[in-house]
Amino acid sequence: MPKNKNPKRDGSEGVAAAPHRPYDRVTMALMLTAAAAAVVGLGAIFSAWWGVAPPDPNETLEIASRQYVEGNLVLAGELAQTVQIADAKELQAQRDFLMAVGYVARANESELPRAKRQWLARALPILERVASSGFPLGREVEGNRYLGEAYYRLGEFDKAVGVLKQAIDRDPTLRRSLLPMLAMSQLNSTQPSAGLALSTIDLYLADQTQGEAARHEGELIRLDALGQLGRYEDAEELAHAMLKRPIVIRSQSVVHAPDYAEQIKLARGVARIRRSIQRYGREPSETREDRSAVISELADTMADLEDVFREGLPDTVARAQLWAARALICQGLFDQALIQMTAVRQQRPFGAEAIIGGLEEVELLAKLNRGVEMLQTLRFLIREIGDPNGFDPGLVSLKDFRRRIIVALETVRLHGDYEAAIDMSRTLTPVFIPSEALMQEGMAYQDWALRTLEEGTTNGGDVSPTASKLARQRFRAAGDAFARAAELDFDTERYLQTQWSAIDAYQQGRHFERSIRLLRPYLRYEERRRQPRGLVAFGRALLADNKAAEAIESLETCVAEYERDPLRYDARLLLAMAYGEQGNLPMARQYLIDNLQDGELTPQSPAWRDSLFTLAELLYQKAYENHLKAEHADPAERMELLKNNQAILVAAIRRLDEAAERYWPLRRAESAAYLAARSHVLAAEWPRLESKMPDILDAARRSLRNRVNTELELALDGFRNLKDKLLIREDERTLADDSTAMLRNCFLSEADTLKELEQYEEAATAYRTVALRYMNEPPALEAILGQISCARALGRSHEADLMIRQAEVVLQRIPRSFNDQFAKTTRYDRQGWEQLIAWMKSGIQTTDGITNQT
Repeated sequence: MPKNKNPKRDGSEGVAAAPHRPYDRVTMALMLTAAAAAVVGLGAIFSAWWGVAPPDPNETLEIASRQYVEGNLVLAGELAQTVQIADAKELQAQRDFLMAVGYVARANESELPRAKRQWLARALPILERVASSGFPLGREVEGNRYLGEAYYRLGEFDKAVGVLKQAIDRDPTLRRSLLPMLAMSQLNSTQPSAGLALSTIDLYLADQTQGEAARHEGELIRLDALGQLGRYEDAEELAHAMLKRPIVIRSQSVVHAPDYAEQIKLARGVARIRRSIQRYGREPSETREDRSAVISELADTMADLEDVFREGLPDTVARAQLWAARALICQGLFDQALIQMTAVRQQRPFGAEAIIGGLEEVELLAKLNRGVEMLQTLRFLIREIGDPNGFDPGLVSLKDFRRRIIVALETVRLHGDYEAAIDMSRTLTPVFIPSEALMQEGMAYQDWALRTLEEGTTNGGDVSPTASKLARQRFRAAGDAFARAAELDFDTERYLQTQWSAIDAYQQGRHFERSIRLLRPYLRYEERRRQPRGLVAFGRALLADNKAAEAIESLETCVAEYERDPLRYDARLLLAMAYGEQGNLPMARQYLIDNLQDGELTPQSPAWRDSLFTLAELLYQKAYENHLKAEHADPAERMELLKNNQAILVAAIRRLDEAAERYWPLRRAESAAYLAARSHVLAAEWPRLESKMPDILDAARRSLRNRVNTELELALDGFRNLKDKLLIREDERTLADDSTAMLRNCFLSEADTLKELEQYEEAATAYRTVALRYMNEPPALEAILGQISCARALGRSHEADLMIRQAEVVLQRIPRSFNDQFAKTTRYDRQGWEQLIAWMKSGIQTTDGITNQT
């Protein structure tokens, strides 16, 4: 490299412009004229040649090869582009090689970093294609060199290592130019190989013929390798030796001189910062952790970096600010670190240092839960990068950049700042592909929906209506984002997984119609081993959309074709529900029995548990429907229907008792216990009516009455046991709405059952307890009505009349805000109760009038 020893005009060493001599302009004009003539002559030759006959590919490539040999790489590439070759692989390799070399030459001539990367990005796939088929004969070394340099300059360090090694092995004379590049690639690879890099750079420095500038470059790399290896004392020793000779270096290489000392100070500072990070951790583990030892240890290093800030060239200053920020994070001084990172990010031109500085700023802001600032920083980063071609991968690859941004977004979501995460996701394009940005948006909405459900769930386990509605909206927004991403990814291998994410989000948001639309193409393209989940989801959605017949078809396909897939249990469960909706109890029961008797399921598995609960509930539902049907039938048919219903009630009671005992205190276990008690009440109806038949024998009548009492006693025990358990739980925490309703029903059912047993005193006491517990609430009216019935059964008419007037007072005291509770908790609405009490009260007045007349 030519050396210029002219001092700067301010007295410092550097490059100074030589004064123009009078004949410089004349010489320049003559040179330009000759160049123009040469170009015109060459153009004329080509025009004549082109006009005579179609260009011959061999001749064109031969001319392009000569231009390549003469060093006219751009022209060689342009000539190669004009060649059209059909089959000849050797000529194709030659043409592609020259085209790629032309692009590399254009990259070297470009002054703007973005333009350099764009030309290299065009050259790289061509070089890879040629390398895979074999470089042209005699161009193997040059091809590997060009390919290795392209990998290196585009940040593909892992690939650069192998190709550069191959080039050096083929031509050892390339060591001087390629060994530093190889060492840097080894240091910056995905799995940094500092030991290999140190060996590589030691081999480079062993060449004693290297100039001072080259040795300085190699020693800086060696310093970095020593720091990464944790050999901090060796790094200190090397830096000290390098600082001893800055004047010698500057006097021999003025082009690089102004920054040498600052580069050494920075390299030494980097090694010291690495040592502190290794000792104390990258950052404080707790907010109030004492970091005074780190601050003291790095005081001299921070002073050296301040010197670099003042004296260094822009690139060196940017790297120094970046490492100063890392040191400040290690010291726990986050705000000062952010100031340094912002300074690096705002560097012009926007290069590798600015990208890594902005990235680390985003990561730190995410950890500090400063979503608004993170959003602003990310917007700045994406705007400055512009598109993937504008990304400088010198310090971080585009792939790693994207990965770390996604991790930062996950951190924001973990902090619960979902709105900021959604806004950030929408700013990611075009540095991220649109489908990837939409996926991040969908995940933010999905996490937000889950958090909404979690926060909206009471201590009793109920989800508030507002939270449920918001969660559904957010699940559906997630489904919309995933669905748009799937459309964009249709021709990629990501399509099916993205489509499934949309389906799952829609189903969680109870938007089954949209999930059905997406499931049809999903089932068409999904591979066989993943078909069961689609068939089950399809059946679930159709069942929710009141299309039981279509749901059965999908679910039976899953059961029949995937006999060993675990999802067959879910399919059977859904089939049972579908057949239950159609009223086909035998088919529903069979599928549930298949689950319960499958040798691979145990009672601990969710599928076995849900199958037991569903079977018990279906049996009760069928028995109750039969009971209602019997109530509206004529007497003869009623007795037959009730008699036939006994077997179903017995089966329901057995399954309900088993479910309640196995899985207490689950919510469904509470419901099973209550339904079992209700089933005993229903089972007492047929023997009660049968015992009243006139033609029955006395022994049979007594037996039937005993059976009635037995069923009612079992029902009474069931209501009382469940009531007591719920009262104990109520003392510990607030009950869920379902449990609260069940407790109220247990109180009333206990009193009703005592009345059925003709234990009127105990029943009246139980009703009184309900009235006091639910004072000035609708259930109190039901309790008073029960008390009236018991009083009349005991012959206490006056007491019953007083209770009617009490019911009127209670009804008036119930606030209007409880109007919607009447129909939910009692047999009438407010108006119905007013009419009933008025009718009952009229009976009292009539009785009073007759008494007065008497």
